[in-house]
Amino acid sequence: FNTTINGTGWVAVTTHGTPVLLDAAQMPTYADGQSAVCWSTSLHVGVNRTMKAGALIGRGSGEAIQLAFQGQGFVLVQASEGAPVVQAS
Repeated sequence: FNTTINGTGWVAVTTHGTPVLLDAAQMPTYADGQSAVCWSTSLHVGVNRTMKAGALIGRGSGEAIQLAFQGQGFVLVQASEGAPVVQAS
């Protein structure tokens, strides 16, 4: 789901790891849907599908579907999707 926030005041945003701020104004910017935290409302958001063989055999980013951002604005992504889950033996 998406929530649009506007007006004056402060908003607290939390992430796993140190967030990275990407400028989408220079060129189309792509992010995994699980790592994109928030973005400017002025951006056009679409879906980018990767159908390269490298993505299927583990030589790509590992994400076959990504969010695509275009326009003037920013995208904030988290550097991690959380701590690895350790399976009990």
